Amino acid sequence: MGRNRQLTVLAALLLNANRVVPVNSLIDAVWRSDPPATADKQIQTCVWRLRNAFAAAGGPVDLIETEQGGYRIRLDEEDLDAHAFEKAVRRARELTAAGDLESASAEYQRALAFYRGQPLADISGPLTYAVAAHWEERRFSVLEEWLDIGLTLGRHAELISELKPLVAEYPMRERLCAQLMTALYQSQRRAEALAVYRNSRLAQIKNLGLEPSTGLQELHQKILAGEPIAPPPAVVAHQPWPGAKVPAQLPPRTKDFTGRRDLLQRITSDLRAGGEPRVVALAGCGGTGKTALAIHAGLALQQHFPDGQLYADLRGHTDPVHPQEVLNGFLDAFGVPEHRIPAGLAARAALFRSITASKRLLIVLDDVAESTRYEALLPSGESAVLCTGRNSLLKIPGLTEYRVDGLPTDEALDLLASLVGVERVFAEVDSARRIVQFCGHLPLAIRAAGARLRARPHCTLSSFTDRLATRQDRIAELSIGSLDMGARLDTTVEQLSPPAYRLWLRLSMCDVESVPEWMASAVSDRPGEDTQRLLDALVNAHLLAVTQDRAPDGPRYSFNPLVRDHARQRAATELGALAGQDVVERIALAPPGRKGAAGVSGAFRPDKEYTVHGTQAV
Repeated sequence: MGRNRQLTVLAALLLNANRVVPVNSLIDAVWRSDPPATADKQIQTCVWRLRNAFAAAGGPVDLIETEQGGYRIRLDEEDLDAHAFEKAVRRARELTAAGDLESASAEYQRALAFYRGQPLADISGPLTYAVAAHWEERRFSVLEEWLDIGLTLGRHAELISELKPLVAEYPMRERLCAQLMTALYQSQRRAEALAVYRNSRLAQIKNLGLEPSTGLQELHQKILAGEPIAPPPAVVAHQPWPGAKVPAQLPPRTKDFTGRRDLLQRITSDLRAGGEPRVVALAGCGGTGKTALAIHAGLALQQHFPDGQLYADLRGHTDPVHPQEVLNGFLDAFGVPEHRIPAGLAARAALFRSITASKRLLIVLDDVAESTRYEALLPSGESAVLCTGRNSLLKIPGLTEYRVDGLPTDEALDLLASLVGVERVFAEVDSARRIVQFCGHLPLAIRAAGARLRARPHCTLSSFTDRLATRQDRIAELSIGSLDMGARLDTTVEQLSPPAYRLWLRLSMCDVESVPEWMASAVSDRPGEDTQRLLDALVNAHLLAVTQDRAPDGPRYSFNPLVRDHARQRAATELGALAGQDVVERIALAPPGRKGAAGVSGAFRPDKEYTVHGTQAV
């Protein structure tokens, strides 16, 4: 392959090996902020050519898999130098913790030997810069661990030749300076050790206006005074703290959890996969049962994660919890004394990664918002992370996301039966089906309906169905106590921009099974491209869904029935009595051949009757 976009696509796949890379992420990696209109087609072509290139070289045909919304490259741990490097580092740390420093030193050297020049040297752009910076820092941290072990073993003279060129190139890396000062001083080269400190101090003052850290100053004073210096302790920060426990923070399983068998199997399979930390996200609007599903999956995998399970409710759409506070709880769960927990987010995240480096943990992060500084909560080693969120989290690199919608009818009926009794549902199956339809098949609304019916044992399902059919404020009838579907939706809606919110209200008034792009453009106050962005925002927030059927007039968008009911109630209150007529007129006046948001022709059909909630036009 030449230095072209194929190489960039391959790099993006390899950087996220064994994880789905969304097509949008590949487009960003290749074209940055200015992709062509045919970008997705060109990505398909790149993947096709990569498959052919690997097949011609003797590789497996299914090396690059097509997944929902993206692609995944399947690799064993030893197939990628980055994976092999991390495995060697984990082994070196385990040997260090066991006190076998000679073997640990050899394993560190084996890990460092994987570095053969700058990563992604043939590719330019933001992807390369970020990766190069990450692996440069990773190399230094491992190199410094190896040098500490060498000093502990008394190899001072040998290490001077390794350290001198590094310190000359990076005079502000204090740990390297301290290691060189120690090696020189222990080799009876005191004057040179003091010169290293002076050069480092001058560099820091010139570039940062700061004096060296207290630790480096204390080492300098000891060398000046001719005091003995103990060899640096080998870094074993990942060892358990005294009194450390195996955390088991997952909440109890929902007693009447129902269905989701296929999705549950896919989630647990992804979380069990080997290699670097896996991140799986469950995304859907409020009330779809994401939290119950995540907890159910986590508890089912307890045996696979013997070092514990951590849980945090980030409250991303109500009262967000700062990651620094979450890390404090995680570190406390591992027995880290309060006075040893660093103050800053970066320092806490680094300590958390060190502690989890040799562990196999499952971390469940509930209600993650797009604005959450999520990366700070990622562990290292062979742990896995399961997130839930009301917005899509696909912007996070290397994440596998599953959309969680309403339950299938059979599973929805099973849930209702578990709440009100099998006999009651069996006696009025048709009414039970209508109830779950009114609930939009959403577990939270079904639970609320079940709670109301359980409180009214003499109320028939048919009379409750009639009540739901005649209530304009249906969502209020399907809310009780904490089972408040309206409140869940409101917290999501409040995150929308005003134009997206207005479009959502207007679309809810169109009594069509699915809304084509041209109709959305007609009722919007925005030009076509802006309308497409607003539709994307509504899909991202799971307030609309893109239908699976391919229509000749382009993508179509649909509402969950209960979500549409809520939007219509808001529209009636906020848009006024004439809003329905305005929507009808906008649709009727859309000219034949009008271009929709995606450039697909679509038009109002004069032979078709269009019904808008509260208004009818022929």
